[in-house]
Amino acid sequence: MGEWKRVVPSGELSGHVFMAAASGGFLVLVVAAVVLAPGPVESWSGVLSAMAFCGGLSALMWRAARAGVHFGPRGVLIYHATRRAELVPWDDVVRFEPREVRLAQVPVKGAVVYLVQPMGDLLETPLTRSVGAGWDRAAYSWKLEVVLTEAEFAAAVDQLNAALWHYTGRT
Repeated sequence: MGEWKRVVPSGELSGHVFMAAASGGFLVLVVAAVVLAPGPVESWSGVLSAMAFCGGLSALMWRAARAGVHFGPRGVLIYHATRRAELVPWDDVVRFEPREVRLAQVPVKGAVVYLVQPMGDLLETPLTRSVGAGWDRAAYSWKLEVVLTEAEFAAAVDQLNAALWHYTGRT
């Protein structure tokens, strides 16, 4: 992915990368325990369930670590942790704008960066603004969004709009 530039600060990724490594390590331990067991395995369903859980958690955390918005000469690449990645050509991008969203579980408003398309359609990106340390987990954690501070959030929007100008000449 050398042609793509990531918008998210790299510090945001450390927790998801750690969880992916930890769950992958636990998967290796389960396999090692089965291979090195002195006797026959009594419960293959338990072993397979543990392997499936650890493998799924590791894959989900790896995708969460890659979540974010990338841009390059071909357009904007939007990675979500739980959805398919989308490549949007620069011709289909009008601007990036933050929009306030009402979060159902918390009594504060959050914000999300949206990609605005020529016909006015909005594509939600995984870039979200922090609503406060006490509320972020309740508001965003289940979606595995990229939660940025106020300054990082504003800088991300500015960086995306600057990239739009750089690649298309439009503001």
